[in-house]
Amino acid sequence: MTTDRRVPGRIKKVLLAFVILVVVFAGVIFFLNGRESPEPSEAELSALNDIFGTSYTVEDYTIITEELMTKERQDKFKAVKKIFLTPSGDYGFISKPIAYNGPVTLALAIDGKTGLTLGLRIVEHMETEHYVRDMSNSWFTDRFAGKTAENYLKTVKLDSRSDDEVVLITGATVTTDGIVNGVNACMGVYQEALLGGEAEPVPYMVRFEREEGDGPEETGTVAIRAYGVVLGEISLEEIRNMPSVKRTLSINSTAGTTSHSFRGTLLSNVIAAVDPELLTKYEMVQPVGVDDYLSNISMDEVLAENAVYLMYEDNGEPLTKKDGEPG
Repeated sequence: MTTDRRVPGRIKKVLLAFVILVVVFAGVIFFLNGRESPEPSEAELSALNDIFGTSYTVEDYTIITEELMTKERQDKFKAVKKIFLTPSGDYGFISKPIAYNGPVTLALAIDGKTGLTLGLRIVEHMETEHYVRDMSNSWFTDRFAGKTAENYLKTVKLDSRSDDEVVLITGATVTTDGIVNGVNACMGVYQEALLGGEAEPVPYMVRFEREEGDGPEETGTVAIRAYGVVLGEISLEEIRNMPSVKRTLSINSTAGTTSHSFRGTLLSNVIAAVDPELLTKYEMVQPVGVDDYLSNISMDEVLAENAVYLMYEDNGEPLTKKDGEPG
């Protein structure tokens, strides 16, 4: 089934579900770490010290996360996880934006006197190494040094023409966008908490869609995976027996406008049937459909009321598989 991806955002969450989740849900769900220590981890400490050019101990970093991260800022700058004050009055941030495969943990330092960024280090990530092999190289991370924290950064494809522009890593657009989101979230907190200004919210997850290749094998089951391990499966027949809803949509495509009456169930119902704990242990779903159509969906969206559906019927007929047969 082909559709025009240019659909208004309000109805796209339903369209997204039925396009992506027809017959097979070969999704990857990424682990949300449990309650972390407010102190810098060993890797985070090493990254911050590398930026500052010091040998501070954990005790040298004053934890100011709770002081600066009000409830409103937690919502606006969700990627920011830890904030520290150094003995010299500079600020260290640990941020975990969601990029292509999952969270990228990064350390950012801001000069307490000038308000300029001192540098960036990638602490850990789960991106595909082939595409992001340059992510930790100094020629890339140095692009984030000497930037004023008063202005958000933006990505450009070729040459940066202004101080607020960062050139993308070739072949890793989503990853670069995720890193920039993580840096901007830190800057947003700095602008509000330390400069007394008002900053725009920063996405913590890059929203992207991809369509290429043949897609996963059609097995008639929903498979929930994490890091290549299948956590559980559920059959399409079981899904059909779940509480169902109908949604009527008009879809605009290059072929014109068509009306559809979809039937399906909430994606949260499907995940809970595999294991209810998955809804609270994981931060996002990255479903891959039978046509290899892929997109990020946050677990917050999955859990929101009437937000994301897995649709299996269109106008009373089963959605078709790649071979045109009913699913």
